[in-house]
Amino acid sequence: MPRNPVKAPCQVPGCRSWAMRGFARCRAHNDDALGPRAVGAPIGNLNALQHGDYLSPLPVDDLQSLAARIVRQPDQLPEQIVALLRSIHARTGDPYLTLAALARFLPGLAAWVAALLFTAELRAYLDPLPPPVYRRVAALIDRHLDRCSPEQRLLIFRKIKRSRNN
Repeated sequence: MPRNPVKAPCQVPGCRSWAMRGFARCRAHNDDALGPRAVGAPIGNLNALQHGDYLSPLPVDDLQSLAARIVRQPDQLPEQIVALLRSIHARTGDPYLTLAALARFLPGLAAWVAALLFTAELRAYLDPLPPPVYRRVAALIDRHLDRCSPEQRLLIFRKIKRSRNN
């Protein structure tokens, strides 16, 4: 029994934590009543990009949709980057953190764009081939380029196409 008579064990079977003051359960089992805990560093913390929610400045779905828009409309790249900066700044609230997040975000964006371009160019290159040849060539390309980054894969494929066309 605790020395403090106000303290009580958590009422959830099997839990050995102490209940929170004014509650019958511990913090881990009070998420229903109190809501989930916040993750990440507070806005304005210079370490915010190292913790929780701020580890990625934008959700992966936003990254994929932005990469798809850049592939569909490459002439609007400056406007897309400005929109990206605004959305990151809305999340971080600090100009320094916005730039740091953009620096961390751009390699992932480049990889997504390269992967989408490689897929589209490969499909356009292989479409005229008959199905059995298409499958063999696609498997061969996948086998030889699977260890490359998306950017390297795109550049190698473009170099191969250029040498075949000349």
